[in-house]
Amino acid sequence: MPTLELKIERLERLIGRKLDINELEYDLQWISLDLEDVNEEEQKIKVEYNPNRPDFSSPEGIARALKGYYEVELGLPSYTIIPGDVEMNVDPSVNKVRPYIVCGVIRDIDLDEDEVATLMNIQEQLHWAVGRDRKKVAIGVHDLDKISPPYRYLAVKPDSISFVPLHGDGYPMNLEEILLLHEKGIEYAHILEGKEVYPLLLDSNDEVISFPPIINGILTTVTDDTKNLFLDLTGTDYKAINLALNILSTMLADTGAKIESVKVNYQGDMGQIITPNLDPIKWEVNTDYINDYVGLNLSDSEMIKCFRKVRMDAKKSKKKGYLDIWIPAFRGDIIHPVDFTEECAIGYGYFNLPLTIREGCIGQYHPIESFANKIRTIMIGAGYLEVLNFMLTNTVKNYDYMRKKFKKSEILQIANPVSKEFDTARTALLPKLMETLLFNRSEEKPIRIFEVGDVIQLRPKEETGAIRELHLSAVSYYENSDFTEIRSTLDFIMSSLGYLEKFEIKPGKNTTYIDGRYGEIYMNGKKIGEIGEIHPEVLLNFKLEFPVAALELNLGSLI
Repeated sequence: MPTLELKIERLERLIGRKLDINELEYDLQWISLDLEDVNEEEQKIKVEYNPNRPDFSSPEGIARALKGYYEVELGLPSYTIIPGDVEMNVDPSVNKVRPYIVCGVIRDIDLDEDEVATLMNIQEQLHWAVGRDRKKVAIGVHDLDKISPPYRYLAVKPDSISFVPLHGDGYPMNLEEILLLHEKGIEYAHILEGKEVYPLLLDSNDEVISFPPIINGILTTVTDDTKNLFLDLTGTDYKAINLALNILSTMLADTGAKIESVKVNYQGDMGQIITPNLDPIKWEVNTDYINDYVGLNLSDSEMIKCFRKVRMDAKKSKKKGYLDIWIPAFRGDIIHPVDFTEECAIGYGYFNLPLTIREGCIGQYHPIESFANKIRTIMIGAGYLEVLNFMLTNTVKNYDYMRKKFKKSEILQIANPVSKEFDTARTALLPKLMETLLFNRSEEKPIRIFEVGDVIQLRPKEETGAIRELHLSAVSYYENSDFTEIRSTLDFIMSSLGYLEKFEIKPGKNTTYIDGRYGEIYMNGKKIGEIGEIHPEVLLNFKLEFPVAALELNLGSLI
């Protein structure tokens, strides 16, 4: 989780009241921050914040929340956007590589050393939390007075334009050379891999402002003398770049600077848009729903005050039993009505919640978890070692390595994965066990391992479009591993559960297993699993030199 160091003196200046470090140490937890370190001598506190709250990536964002907590200011923070005449013209050529851009102008900045460091830090934090390490969102901060509007955002051939990049060796490089030789180019070249053209920002004199998402030009370097900033945010997700712009511009406004809008001129359906747009977003939420979740019986006026303390606005809706709630434009974490229950609880104060035990709420294992623990005990008794793997997996290893074909409509894939190793939700446990064997193939044989865990199956008729299933998978890996051994393991499992006479194995076809050494496991006429010897091609894919016998069961069918 990301961390941030807070100086008490700076927080006092931002909030407008004296703070006691010991009091603050207690209070920060009630606005959803975790303490990492407290330095009373230097009057500093280091905190950890949740990635879903990127507006907490600066002291200004945290001070904004504390103002509500201490009731210094209630309700939506107010920001004035001065209409500007700076324009950004977007060429359709960027649609092939990085289609969206939003911009803003920040005037009359007067940043001290701490605030300059904060600006650099919030850039990197937003690149990580909102931008998926620049793939989804990339941020450029420039000295406005060194470039001439109107600006252009276009895509060009890699070797067509040269400029002097920031933090380079001081000589011009074309875009292709930057990706091969520049430190940032090498680090982020994968984002533009396979693209025929690269995005570029130019001013009216054809001077290079930025080569997103890689590096800015040296021309627009921000220094201590910079008084006005130009912000550009490019990316593949229009909502995400707007959120990042709103967080960055409001943070700078909280330091005393002025926000000025920019006209971004798209061709086609989008037309002209004015950014940043800090208009609050309106929700309609049922008050009984919130009270039920939080375990309170708040009146409308009491609930409205709770929301105002977390820097939202609320009032009675025309619809009976509902509130109209406005959330600020820098909050991107509100995506469902249940999120308002947490905000209401924060505004009410977790420490004020009554200490009660509701009927039926004494902690105990869920029946499925109790059954899973029983299966774990059985497998350990059979001589197998338990492993734990991630719910997310790699599409290639989960399907191609296992000699399975799939349709994208049949699996749950991540739209913008942080890593290619974790780009889809697993639909079976066996592929991850094969990968575990790959990483441990040099260990002493035999290797017998198992996993009990959830898999995800798409179900369009479900509320979420998918369901979780509890599975068991086990593998045996050594020179004499075969169907007979894994079948005896299955018999031991069924005998321990009292199901030995209730299941049967029928011949079947499965490309992951060897023909004639594979069976489908049935109980009461329903298929509940698979068993057999793994196909040699699968073994080669995972660089395994000995046979593997495996089984997988849907434990939900056994409960």
